[in-house]
Amino acid sequence: MMTKDTTALYAVSGGTADNILGNLVWFSVSDMEILRDELVKLAVTVGLPEKYVPAPIRPSDAFRRATSEIGGVLRSNEEMTEVLMVREVLSAEERVIRHLIKEVRDKKNVQLYYEKIGEIEFERQWGTISTVALTDEAKPALHKAKVLYSKYRDYFISDHIRRLIKVALGDCQAVGVRPAGAVYFTPATYEPTIKALNSLVKTLPGNAVEMHYLPVVNATEQKQMLEEKLRGHVLSQVSQIGSMLGGNAQVLSVKKTLKSLASEFAVTLRAQNVVSKTTANHAIYQLQGLKQQVAEYENLLESNLGEVRATIDILRKQVRIMLDRVSTENGVA
Repeated sequence: MMTKDTTALYAVSGGTADNILGNLVWFSVSDMEILRDELVKLAVTVGLPEKYVPAPIRPSDAFRRATSEIGGVLRSNEEMTEVLMVREVLSAEERVIRHLIKEVRDKKNVQLYYEKIGEIEFERQWGTISTVALTDEAKPALHKAKVLYSKYRDYFISDHIRRLIKVALGDCQAVGVRPAGAVYFTPATYEPTIKALNSLVKTLPGNAVEMHYLPVVNATEQKQMLEEKLRGHVLSQVSQIGSMLGGNAQVLSVKKTLKSLASEFAVTLRAQNVVSKTTANHAIYQLQGLKQQVAEYENLLESNLGEVRATIDILRKQVRIMLDRVSTENGVA
């Protein structure tokens, strides 16, 4: 039996379909680089649907990512600290301009002042960047920005692989079984996807990505534990959706019953007058998916989770009512 600190679930190295609830899955991703086309080919080869591969990289996203990583402390001593910052001054249809700003913190005279030391411009049409160094100390940062842009424009990195795995696990109705995450349970019906995902990880270049899975036996104790984890998962998801709709994240994130959380969720909706139609519809979609996930686990665990499904459905309807109210108040038909 795995230790209680880990999952408190029994995992076995094998078993038949009728005595396996699903799989424990865990993975880790460190620094890596891979071209998207290569990743697509590997996914197709192992039978993983291409839909899980992140969309092609937008040059503008690569530009922002690269330039966001060049800031930091230039020099520091007891009397003064100089920090390099990147600030966006223009984002137009044809170009994006970011300035390199040196912030000087004069500790002795208790003063703070700023100096522009460089500029980076991104041309959207051609996907190119140009730089201007106003001081010598800007040159290393500008060079680094060019190098990083070339990398982030062409290559998927660890964040893309992590996103691929998490999206696939989401489609496998994964539920976290550790408070800190990193270990998930997926129902047995999704084992083909888990196997394909694991095969993909093994074919990736280097040893930057690691993934393992173990079957979980069908036993009363395991079902009870999974129901507890599912309820915690629902609380977390409802809290996140409430925050997305403008609720107080700190209040919503406090551990509580679904009933009390739903009440606070409802207060958020009654007070909300600025949520966008896109955000509200996304919340409705997420709640519908959460309701379906609960129904699936209800069958898997042979448990009555009707009150959980009903509460989620009420929240979904409340968001719809809120959306209609805000649309009417704002003069939107």
